[in-house]
Amino acid sequence: MHPLELHDVWKQYRLGSQHDSLRDTIPALVKRMLGRNGAGDDGLFWALRGVSFHVKRGEALGIIGPNGAGKSTILKLLSKIIQQTKGAVRVRGRVAALIELGGGFHGDLSGAENIHLQGTIVGLSRQEIRRLFDSIVEFSGLEPFIHTPVKRYSSGMEARLGFAIAAHVHPDILLVDEVLSVGDLAFQQKCFKRIEELKRLQTTIIFISHNLAAVQALCDRVLILQQGQALCDGEPAAMIRRYREDVRATTLKLRGRYHGAADTLEIRSVVLRDERGAEADALDTGQPVRVEISFEAKRPIRHPAFQVSIKRADGLLCHAATSRQSPLDRDELTGQGTVTLDYLALTLLPNLYQVEVRVFEGDNPVPVAALEHGCFFQIESDHHEQGAVHLDHAWQFKATP
Repeated sequence: MHPLELHDVWKQYRLGSQHDSLRDTIPALVKRMLGRNGAGDDGLFWALRGVSFHVKRGEALGIIGPNGAGKSTILKLLSKIIQQTKGAVRVRGRVAALIELGGGFHGDLSGAENIHLQGTIVGLSRQEIRRLFDSIVEFSGLEPFIHTPVKRYSSGMEARLGFAIAAHVHPDILLVDEVLSVGDLAFQQKCFKRIEELKRLQTTIIFISHNLAAVQALCDRVLILQQGQALCDGEPAAMIRRYREDVRATTLKLRGRYHGAADTLEIRSVVLRDERGAEADALDTGQPVRVEISFEAKRPIRHPAFQVSIKRADGLLCHAATSRQSPLDRDELTGQGTVTLDYLALTLLPNLYQVEVRVFEGDNPVPVAALEHGCFFQIESDHHEQGAVHLDHAWQFKATP
């Protein structure tokens, strides 16, 4: 028998009236009394559709997928916050859940009082709570604030206290959502170290995160969710590679969003070309590339300036170049034309990227035209580095006498 099992689980929400828990039910009843149910109350939405999987004792399962795929719904089902519409959910053992920041805290109680409250909720005796109290406080790093009401805590402080409590319960099952993305680097490292310790103690772990590197490092298996269904389940590196390919394929279908007045300038297309002049949507790290921008000026644009921004798919700005530093060879744009920007070596590291373009007139900081998601491209290479760009480097070691 496995600690966690889901068999053909379906979960349905009634849009505008999601009240599977007491916290949701009370506002829903008030709205009904006031006649404010909303036009969308009769709409039905399947958050999960026939999901089945099991997790063995001591195994860490990572669940990844886009927002709205059903990841958090699974955690809420496993922690008994909500119930499935149909199917079977079986959980065997003591569960500690880190799903919502401070979701189980009482704001008017101090951190110390909430430790006692949460410990009691998860089944610890008073004696066990007293024995663990000092260690929980030390782990959280909140000694100066432990007698302060939790409502005065920041979200990061709530996360620290919540994880410290969960980490000391010695649960059979640990459910972890994105809460580990909150807090400073030192605390995150402490959290990951504690999760690894729990794995060695044969704790079963469900880990949900958009940090794919953390998923690969901590998990034995990875499940991909998509639109409420289990797409595939397997070895972490293979599943993460599959997920990235799916994200890329989906993103490449997006059309750019154009902003600009109809009587000024239109950015008609943005194309990447490799060193042979061929259109490209996949490049190697360090490869030369040309950004080709086609436009049509509906009226003369005086002292034009183009700006090209390259962003990673998660929104990180990797580079922005403007022609203000390298002025165009004309003071005015009229009619149709093309502007190109050449990168002698595009040293981005493997990931999905997008190009955005803005056109300015004179010193006006507001662009006359802008194209978001002008084009997408993938960088591929054998570089085993992390970050956004490759920097040429060399290692050297010298022994100290």
